[in-house]
Amino acid sequence: MVVEPHRAASGGVEQQTPTPFPRPRSGDGQPGDPNSLHFEDGVDPTDVEGYEPTRAYGDEEPAAEEGRPWPSARQQIGTGVAVLGWVIVAFLIGHRFLPDSAGLVSLLETWLPWLAIPIALLLITAAAARSIRAVLATLVATAVWLGGYGPELLPRGDPLPANLRVVSEDVNASSVELAGVGQLAPSQHADVVTLQHVPPSLAASSATTNLNSAYGYHVTQYEFGVWSRYPIADARAVDLTTTIAADGNTGLVAAVPHVVVGALRVTVTTPEGPFVLYVVHIPQPILGDQGFAQARDQAVARLVKTVKADKAPRLAIVGDINVSQTDRRFSDLSSGLGLTSAQAAAGRGFGFTWPAEFPVVRLDDLLMRGGTPVRSVVLPALSGGKTHLPIEVDLHL
Repeated sequence: MVVEPHRAASGGVEQQTPTPFPRPRSGDGQPGDPNSLHFEDGVDPTDVEGYEPTRAYGDEEPAAEEGRPWPSARQQIGTGVAVLGWVIVAFLIGHRFLPDSAGLVSLLETWLPWLAIPIALLLITAAAARSIRAVLATLVATAVWLGGYGPELLPRGDPLPANLRVVSEDVNASSVELAGVGQLAPSQHADVVTLQHVPPSLAASSATTNLNSAYGYHVTQYEFGVWSRYPIADARAVDLTTTIAADGNTGLVAAVPHVVVGALRVTVTTPEGPFVLYVVHIPQPILGDQGFAQARDQAVARLVKTVKADKAPRLAIVGDINVSQTDRRFSDLSSGLGLTSAQAAAGRGFGFTWPAEFPVVRLDDLLMRGGTPVRSVVLPALSGGKTHLPIEVDLHL
């Protein structure tokens, strides 16, 4: 239908008049269809622009579904990544303030450097999800990790000249490993070689031939062996409440009497003066009924007490300490005793030493006072090496 504009009688001004909706005519329904209606002028009102049907009283619009719609998968991923990112931030900052119930926090602290991997994965996921809050959380986690462990990735050291080189390794009662050290240490021009987990039967074997011929002074007691270019003044056992079983393995004091030991104290007479070495093999941290690393922590406490009472001006703890640098117990051995970690002062990277096939944690170190660590490196695995990598430390006494 075409609607013509109504022209006013005076002034010639055209005015638009609203188009009335056509009225239905009753009785025009199709046979058998009482709901069918015909409209005057043949126009269906639903075809007219702006038409809205009239609702009967009480026939209200259905209410929208209460609550917000379920978030999309991308939003859910962003929320999850943000939560994990802030959890990592909280742990990186506050782990030392958490109670070490059953040693679980100590166990987690051992792997703190490896949090870089989940942080990187979360950052990539946050960017893919295009979630601002997730990206923010993971960036903060990245910054906190870099602030705490980024300096470990930089080279460190001291320009002082080195006058003593120490090589140390836990040979794990392996004759192949012991013979390998016998080839390695002289080629590295080591002045002192300290080995752990060398049972008496192995110390008396031909595996020590190269070491005995290359070094004029040596002592082998319990599970320890020390070879030196300089005289060894004395050697005595230190009781850390650990034992040496018949097979050479260390463990807690058992019902059957064993030789109680945990460290060997030796004095090496260097050209710069006496240098006291505590060659240690602290029990490995394990999960058990008494909690993670409880036996280790007890041995560390005994060692701390012993070294604190030692008044030697030049002193070092060297060997398999079985405490990572991120473990809260490490500070008991370092700052608690006024000792400097060779790896922390003069190493590069994290210096992981265990396991030899794929090192993931540093369990071997040299901590000293009365001298300065100049250089600290981890040497490649020896032939047949299956446990620890050897470490080499240059010192200025």
